[in-house]
Amino acid sequence: MRRRTDSPAGMRKRRDRNGTATYYLVRQDGTKTKIVLGQNFELACARWVQEQQSLVKLARPTTALGLLSGFEQCSLPLASRQAAARRGDEMEILRGYFTKHDDPGLEAIAGEDAFLTWYSNGSHSSSPDTVIRMFRLVWRFALQLEITNTTCPWHTFDLRKARLKMEAADVVRLFASSPLKELLEALLGKTTVTTRQPGVDESDYAEHIKVKLKHAVSRAVVMLRKSGRSDLVAPVYQLDIDELFALGNSATLALARPPGLIFLDHKREEVLSSLKSETKGSRDALKIKDSHPAVTRPNRTSNGR
Repeated sequence: MRRRTDSPAGMRKRRDRNGTATYYLVRQDGTKTKIVLGQNFELACARWVQEQQSLVKLARPTTALGLLSGFEQCSLPLASRQAAARRGDEMEILRGYFTKHDDPGLEAIAGEDAFLTWYSNGSHSSSPDTVIRMFRLVWRFALQLEITNTTCPWHTFDLRKARLKMEAADVVRLFASSPLKELLEALLGKTTVTTRQPGVDESDYAEHIKVKLKHAVSRAVVMLRKSGRSDLVAPVYQLDIDELFALGNSATLALARPPGLIFLDHKREEVLSSLKSETKGSRDALKIKDSHPAVTRPNRTSNGR
């Protein structure tokens, strides 16, 4: 693990005549109290965190932006520039969201669906699931300092799973017939036609869709294996109509749609089999050649004997 060498905000260092460094912190609360943090840098950082946490706990932020500021006040610098840049981007997105929503109180923060809806309407540098994980980390910080005692209003979210499910739906769409095809095209945003939802005969409609899905999945799996896309076989098998309907009514849908096209006609499996056959044939020919070495004639003497 890389050793941190940069000091957190407000930490100072003084060397004595022997060159030994002592770290300290001056409180910026009007008292200008000097707090000695020790001569070991790592321990000094831990004590710096404790001091900052005591200040934040005393201030007790009550709004979303106040909590974000308190978290940053207690955060040590990250050793990796990339990690620091990612954290900065995630915190900036959170500040933008809560500023847009008038800096709500901690008890008034809406669920993650509201954030995902806001996120999908803009362009951002960080993935929404990483931003949600960042906010949940901030909330754990609030729980540790007893700033709040309620569970985090944002639940865990993994965009990769939703995207994989939509990729599987896109594959199945290629082999689906009506009304399943129209349902999948509407979910994927490939048509503006509204898919008919289950009405009076909801159970019959659901069973009909499930039968269509079963047939389409069987055909899709065959083509996936022929084209060498075995990574999508399991997600295709796991497609569930009820989950697709639920996804269609969530704010995740626009974020989960695959950005490109999936081609299943390049016959990767046949090409690889052909290459393997050619390689095997070449190896067999070399073995035959090695088993029958060329016969060398003896050298003749000068008198022809």
